[in-house]
Amino acid sequence: MNSDTPPPFAQLRAGITAEDLQEAITKSGYPFQATVADVIRNSPLGEVGDFKLQEEWAFIDRDSGQARAIDILIDVAFKYDYEEPESKLRTRMNLLVECKQSDLPYVFFLRKSAPASRNEFPEIHGLETQKIRVFTKEVQEGGEGDDGFSWWMDLRDVLEFECVPFFGAPTLYAISFAKAIRRGSKLELTGEDAYRALTLPLLKAADHLKSLSVPDKNHPLRFPRIVVNLAVVRAPMVCAFQNDEGEELISLPWVRVSHLEPTSGEEGGWDLNGGVRYFDVVHESFLPRYLAALSRDADCVAYRMHRHSEEVASAVAFTELEYGHESIVPLPDRYRQYLSKPCTITLHRHMRSLGLHVQKSSGDVSDPDQSNAIGWIDGYEWLDRPIS
Repeated sequence: MNSDTPPPFAQLRAGITAEDLQEAITKSGYPFQATVADVIRNSPLGEVGDFKLQEEWAFIDRDSGQARAIDILIDVAFKYDYEEPESKLRTRMNLLVECKQSDLPYVFFLRKSAPASRNEFPEIHGLETQKIRVFTKEVQEGGEGDDGFSWWMDLRDVLEFECVPFFGAPTLYAISFAKAIRRGSKLELTGEDAYRALTLPLLKAADHLKSLSVPDKNHPLRFPRIVVNLAVVRAPMVCAFQNDEGEELISLPWVRVSHLEPTSGEEGGWDLNGGVRYFDVVHESFLPRYLAALSRDADCVAYRMHRHSEEVASAVAFTELEYGHESIVPLPDRYRQYLSKPCTITLHRHMRSLGLHVQKSSGDVSDPDQSNAIGWIDGYEWLDRPIS
């Protein structure tokens, strides 16, 4: 065979050229997925525990029962519980990642306050309950004593996750978002495209992780999973919000999107308020900064769960109410007589919100020299505040 003649497996047919194929590959998104995977591999996530990355992670669609795949699954096993085997937990974090690229922007609709009164971020699976029954000393009339006074709190509130920047209010909340598309010469927004391309894959993959994390009541240990859902986009990110002068546009490299789902009530039927779930949308240029914040703060909350592993695993604790999560300790034996006593009080911390008290860092949509630029924010200095 002539050495200048390509072998049969290297010959393109049907009029296809190498340039045509290269363009199709670039538009497909697969190279972008590989780029995102490399950024994650080189991030500090690998320093906080045993790190694994899998592309095209398969999950079962909760509605259709069919096997589907999400672009990337990250699995991190935190070191604390394994270094001290007496811990009752073996905590892991899973980062579910979907990658999308587009020349047309994603548009996020911001609100001035958090979308829910209670903090349910991040999702935590692998425990019988995400609540902890907290006992404290009660001062009685005629003297000091205790009568088993207690209340229920979400473990995220007990361990004060909201005081850890990444898990509190690190960026602005969007109540919904949409994808811009072209209809002839006009630009339109479609929420359906964004919902099917990003929201559904992320939340259904998280549901599959939940189904894999059902705890074994007979096992002496618990294996909680901290689940964070992330969409990484190579596309303009534009946010819209109302102010006194009308609709304003501003660009952010990181938005936390809320999604309301119907939930069943405690006594059957449907809960009128529903449940709020979250996923982050991050521009590829901000991804290293995002992963650095996640790595630092996930390590912090994992250590808090480790320190309070007995309280989390048993779902009961005692506190003197003096130093926040620092004062939480395992329930003393003398209080166990009260565990059979009904507890109907539920307390929760109110979610914090950044609000919209932020200024544009640069750019102006009315600038004649930058008519295609929206005013933007890129500082996020509050992420660097000390963890309390």
